Amino acid sequence: MAPVNVLYLIRTWALGGSHTIVRLLMKHLPKDEFNIITVPYDAPGDGDERFIESVRRQGDDVAPERIPWKSRENWFQARARVAELIRKYDIQLIHCHDTHSNVLVGLGRRRWPCACIASPYGWWQAPWHVQAHVYHWVEKNLALPHFERVYTVSQDMKRKIMRGRTPESRIRVIHTGLDLAFLEQGQARETVRRASGFDAQQVVVGTVSRLFREKGHKYLLDALHLLRDEHPELRALIVGTGDQRTALETQARTLGMGDRVIFTGFYDDLPGALRAMDIFCQPSIDHEGFPTAVLEAQAAGLPVIASDIGGTVETIDPGVTGLLVRPANAAALAGALRQLVADPGRRQAMGAVARPWIERSFTLQAMISQMIQTYEEAMAEYRTGRRRT
Repeated sequence: MAPVNVLYLIRTWALGGSHTIVRLLMKHLPKDEFNIITVPYDAPGDGDERFIESVRRQGDDVAPERIPWKSRENWFQARARVAELIRKYDIQLIHCHDTHSNVLVGLGRRRWPCACIASPYGWWQAPWHVQAHVYHWVEKNLALPHFERVYTVSQDMKRKIMRGRTPESRIRVIHTGLDLAFLEQGQARETVRRASGFDAQQVVVGTVSRLFREKGHKYLLDALHLLRDEHPELRALIVGTGDQRTALETQARTLGMGDRVIFTGFYDDLPGALRAMDIFCQPSIDHEGFPTAVLEAQAAGLPVIASDIGGTVETIDPGVTGLLVRPANAAALAGALRQLVADPGRRQAMGAVARPWIERSFTLQAMISQMIQTYEEAMAEYRTGRRRT
């Protein structure tokens, strides 16, 4: 039997956990069962090109087509392109991997002659960002309810989705699994630290994420400043790109931390970067769905300090593999850092149990198996619904 043709739609503002999930599915879903056609957007910024590069580095590729989106005026043109893709590739299932695609496909759902799955991975809604609140209300109440299945990554996100109109019976929570073999790649710890200017005696706290406001890097820098005199050996490695980089570099210099904080920008050696760290920090201030970076850090044998926000608590074993702190609170973050910086034995003990815990709790095999089941459920429900009409 021929494999099922599945259309992946994903718009990229900056690389993040959702892209890790897409790449895992592209690589590990059985190719004799599913033929994945991935289509990025033609949108402002370089995010989509970064995503394409990351896909090609793992030996996969995306389709040559793009979803046109320079502004909201492209709405009908974008939907027409989706219809063309369905015809060209004989698509049997659409899987949307971002809020924009969820809304694009979910509104006017009846147009698509195939099963559809939406994936809201995480919603960042600052209280003052009225447009985001409106858009997510539309997604929750007018788009998601029309998908055969809604797949998300944490119980916290499931609760948020259920504040809209999607029936609970259609929601599937699938925790992200990790390709642990990937973390065995990359440069040696000493190589990355030397290139970054760190010596063997310095304690490096690192983070990997897009440099956007909601990720809370500002509070990490403030926490480091609070510990500056107490722990002169403390350094920071900030990996990622985003619109906050210039502001964060300015903040580091203003705090007198310019020589203690390294910004890598885009960095394609994630395993090497994690290997160079002694502590991993996730200082997010807005809702996290299920931060993949926290899983990857633990799989690399690092103790984690993370904001207790959204689904983050589902990604660590609190007090055993990591510490949770109040979000947007530099003093609380500094207090947690102080504990681990001052106690090498504790951070090493936490790191030693972190990888085995990840291996037990977040297997790639379980993720892929549950995803296959979700795809089969969506297609079966679509066929049943079509027979009823």
